[in-house]
Amino acid sequence: MQKITSTNNNKITEVAKLKIPKHRKASNMFCVEGHKLVSELIRCKYEIVYCFVQDPSQYNELLQQVNDECIFVVTEAVMSKISEMKSPPDILCIAKQKKSFTHEYTENFILALDTIQDPSNLGAILRSCEAFGVNTVILSDGCCDEYSAKTLRGAMGSVFRLNLVKTQLCSALKEFKAKGYDIIGAGLDRGYQTVANLHNHNKKIVVIGNEGNGISKEIIDLCDFGLFIPMDGQNESLNAAVAASIIMWENKRQNDIR
Repeated sequence: MQKITSTNNNKITEVAKLKIPKHRKASNMFCVEGHKLVSELIRCKYEIVYCFVQDPSQYNELLQQVNDECIFVVTEAVMSKISEMKSPPDILCIAKQKKSFTHEYTENFILALDTIQDPSNLGAILRSCEAFGVNTVILSDGCCDEYSAKTLRGAMGSVFRLNLVKTQLCSALKEFKAKGYDIIGAGLDRGYQTVANLHNHNKKIVVIGNEGNGISKEIIDLCDFGLFIPMDGQNESLNAAVAASIIMWENKRQNDIR
C-alpha cells in the first residue's frame, strides 16, 4: 500500500484524464466512485488497475480483495482531482473495461439502443434491463459512453453484470435477422403493433431510438415490425428510459404467465 499526497503526481494526472471519453476509450479503462459501486465492481471480478482510498481502515474487508500493489492512500485534495463528484468519495477504483462477455446469443429478447445520448437515460435503461431479465444490450456506436460516471451511477452496478455490445448497429441487426430474430422498432405510429403483442414474436430485438429523433432511417428500414405503447393524455411521447422499461416489463409479464 503506497501513499500519494501531491495532485501533480504523474499517476494522478493520468487518472484525471479518464473524465474525458476519448481517454477512457484510448486507455480501455474507467473510473468507479464510492463504496457501493466499488464493491459491485470487485464482486463482478473486473480487473482493478488502481484503488485510491483516503482512510483504508474503513475498508479493510473490501481492500483484502484487491492486490496490495494497486492500492494508494491519498489525500482529499488528490481524490478531488480524480473524482467527478462535487464531494469526493472515500474510495475510488480504476478498472479495465469489458467490451462484451459473449458473442453467443441464446436469449429470445435482446434490447438495441440507437444513438442514446443522455448518460442518465442509458444508466436507467441498463438498470431496468437487469431488473426485467434482459441480459444482452446492443449499443450503436453513436450511443454515449456506457462507462461514463453518470451512466454508472444511473445503472447502479448493472453495467458490470450485463452483456453490453457496442458495435455498428445496422450490421449487427442484419446478422441477427439472418439468425431468425424479428427486429422490432419502438415508435409513435398508432398503426404499429402494441406491446400486448410481444408474445407473438419468439426471438426478437426491440430497438429504442434517440431521445430527440427516434430510430434512424437505416435502422427503421431493417425493422420487421413497429411497436407502440398506448398512452392517454396529450403527451406525444415517453422518455426513452421509461419506454424501454415498459416494454421490458411487459415482455417479462407475458413470459411469466405463459
